[in-house]
Amino acid sequence: MEASVILPILKKKLAFLSGGKDRRSGLILTIPLCLEQTSMDELSVTLDYLLSIPSEKCKARGFTVIVDGRKSQWNVVKTVVLMLQVNKFLYIHSGFISFIDVNPIAMLL
Repeated sequence: MEASVILPILKKKLAFLSGGKDRRSGLILTIPLCLEQTSMDELSVTLDYLLSIPSEKCKARGFTVIVDGRKSQWNVVKTVVLMLQVNKFLYIHSGFISFIDVNPIAMLL
């Protein structure tokens, strides 16, 4: 898959490889979710492309995935995590979810 074919999807920055590595030297993949509805098909295409870039040696170490859901709704975060578990689990070593749940009723109590 070439970047020129999916360039419009890549420009949306649905996910990215930052160039950072974890303690095991596994690559860090970040998925910054936002308030706008994220297309799971476009995210899947982006992940397929990004996961195809590194060498087989890097892929064997596994990726650390960060799902940044601070600007999104829980149902979107959950859908992304389920998609990663079902479709991309071979490449993932560990994952982290960042999410803020603000319940205004609980704050009043």
